[in-house]
Amino acid sequence: MNSPPEPTNLAELQARFAAALRAPGHDGDSADPSLIAGIVADGLDPAARLSLYRNNARAMFVGALERSFPVVLRRVGDGYFHRLAAEYRDAHPSRSGDLHWIGENFPAWLADRLAGTEYAWLADLARLERACEEVLVAADVPSISIEALAGVAPEALPEMRLRLQPALRCVSSAYPVWSVWRANQPDQPGAAIAADRGAEHVIVTRADDRPVLHLRPEAEVRFVAALSSGAGLQQALENSGLPVEDLPQALAWLFQHGLVVALEAPAPGEEE
Repeated sequence: MNSPPEPTNLAELQARFAAALRAPGHDGDSADPSLIAGIVADGLDPAARLSLYRNNARAMFVGALERSFPVVLRRVGDGYFHRLAAEYRDAHPSRSGDLHWIGENFPAWLADRLAGTEYAWLADLARLERACEEVLVAADVPSISIEALAGVAPEALPEMRLRLQPALRCVSSAYPVWSVWRANQPDQPGAAIAADRGAEHVIVTRADDRPVLHLRPEAEVRFVAALSSGAGLQQALENSGLPVEDLPQALAWLFQHGLVVALEAPAPGEEE
């Protein structure tokens, strides 16, 4: 097999080096020979030096996943988590220098990987942990009070859109993910929670630079999720199945927690 041509510039060399670090395998024997030739030995075989870099990169990758999904790690143990992390790394190698993005696709990948197994519920637990991480890095926007609704004409309310805090995520699961998350915090003993205990629905927000998990009724979480997606009040009500008599309480909860940042009327011709 012919070897690839030698890199012609620094950018190409860096791209090949990054590709070699991401490549499956455990050593540098299968690496691009022209890349190996460009590594200064300095007392260590170039292929071994590349393997050292690769192992460090992989350890950093796995460490980032451990920090992003500590409850998943605690539930399955180091060995199984590291095997999953290695498979995920090969399927979704990091392409960003920001470690925050390493776990972006982990919940969806886990859902496919564990579908039909007794561990399928771990994907939703991972979604919840990812939501916690996302709210921590989201922008903080000044909120408005519920009195702002008083300035909206009654006929305009059904189409009115509530713009919510960027630091808000909704997670609905057929599994008791909130209970599992809560039981596996550092100050808890990690009591086993049966996966068939029942569905739980969570709104994740941020307070004092920490994620806050609110266990809420299913229809309310779906209502908030619809609002987050840009639906007007009437459309969000219909999409979620929230009883109209529960609407005042749901709106009051959002405003009380400082989660509404603006009221927006649809542009002309944009009405739902």
